Amino acid sequence: MGGKQNALTPQPNSLPPPAATGSCGHRERLLEKYTERGLSAFSDYEVLEFLLTFALTRIDTKPLAKTLLHRYNTVSAVINAPFNELCEIKGVGKRSATLLTLVKDLMAYCLREGMVNKDVITQRGDVENYLRTKLKERRDEYVIALYLDNGNRVLGDEIVAEGTVNRCVIFPRKVIEGAIKRSAASFILVHNHPGGTAAASEEDWKTTERLYNAGKQIDIPMLDHIIISKDKAVSLREFKRWPE
Repeated sequence: MGGKQNALTPQPNSLPPPAATGSCGHRERLLEKYTERGLSAFSDYEVLEFLLTFALTRIDTKPLAKTLLHRYNTVSAVINAPFNELCEIKGVGKRSATLLTLVKDLMAYCLREGMVNKDVITQRGDVENYLRTKLKERRDEYVIALYLDNGNRVLGDEIVAEGTVNRCVIFPRKVIEGAIKRSAASFILVHNHPGGTAAASEEDWKTTERLYNAGKQIDIPMLDHIIISKDKAVSLREFKRWPE
């Protein structure tokens, strides 16, 4: 009576919590599946679907995961897609693109950590895995110089040239400057062939000869030139044409 409200009358802003939605329950099932069985129990789209739940917390991520997989074909290609390109895909947004790019960068970071204080010659598989992570899905040619100390341990790496899908101009001066800056004892050159096989072109051999001679002049030898394609890595040092 008067202005009093019955204690049992719901207040205007007193709403019951929303019931768990179907997508919320599915997220929990994905989380439980991962904690119990790992990613090996997931299909390709489920890997992306589960990952995207950490960036898109209020929507069903399955349709977006399938869209990304349809566009890029593999999980690896999605993770390695350019950030700006991912942002332009409907439903992805900056937050999801950042998460996908972060996964790729974390993989490279961990592999690089694993290389520290390791002998590059006896652990070349580790070097190739690290470089493949950085170069495998690149759509243009990139050249990386890997700088080593006297014990063939990694001092650091640097992208020394960028180009188009089938051509990249390398300036020996930039490679040598990087070696001197790091007080390197030697270096390895690595580049990708995004548009073809790992077979060396005539230009690759000419570049190898120029950099080999440049390093020899200042007593910082080039130990190898590795070419990485989508499925293979080739060491030019294993060929008879390697300069001596």
